[in-house]
Amino acid sequence: MLSCSRIMLRQGLCTGARALAAPIQFTNYIHTTHVQKDETSASGALIEAAKGMRVIPTRGQAAKEKLYGFVQDLCKQNLGEEGARYFPFALGLFTTIGFCNVTNLLPYIEMPTQIIGCTVAMSTTLIAGLTIKCIAKHKLDFASFFFPPGAPVGLALLLVPVETISFFSRAVSLGVRLGANLTAGHMILHIISDFGAQMLASGTAGGAIGGVLCTAALVPVCILEIAVAVVQAYVFCMLTTMYLNDAHELH
Repeated sequence: MLSCSRIMLRQGLCTGARALAAPIQFTNYIHTTHVQKDETSASGALIEAAKGMRVIPTRGQAAKEKLYGFVQDLCKQNLGEEGARYFPFALGLFTTIGFCNVTNLLPYIEMPTQIIGCTVAMSTTLIAGLTIKCIAKHKLDFASFFFPPGAPVGLALLLVPVETISFFSRAVSLGVRLGANLTAGHMILHIISDFGAQMLASGTAGGAIGGVLCTAALVPVCILEIAVAVVQAYVFCMLTTMYLNDAHELH
């Protein structure tokens, strides 16, 4: 037992001496720490999603790449050089809202984007965060939002209230636009389907024909609603990036 412990101690000392004598590889440790730190962040999620990619893409991979490039171009157009910095945020915002909008079309499912109160709360939170970021970056220059530089001082009593209302109305208009468009589409589907069901329940030949036509009309309306759901997610993400650019550049 003593001999075994002496051998193990001797091997440990020799290994430790060799480790101290060898050059220290900081790169591996830094790289490992960086990857572990980013596993739960937006950039880490993108790295995880990129695993298993092929040189010749499958249909699913091609769809991912199209979505990636689409949101990346949107960020570059609206944010310029800052676009790459906020790309994970914009991608997550677009995919989340788009998924909720499309899922709203399924029967007996109600997602948060269909409720105007939820969409207004989301947009208010975004605008509040952008306002705080703008104040933290520009300090007192933030007041230029409400009185543009170069404007006549005599128009201050008119411009300041108008610009103030315009700035803070973003929080409401951004959410109402999203919720109202989805609610309007659902109301159209409900009216057509209810009208068709009543015509079928009438028991007449004309009612049967009208019910079949109403049922057939639901197909293009549903396709239109899917397009509206995707477009509204794009509009919400586009306006958010534009407001973010305003917070950076004080436009």
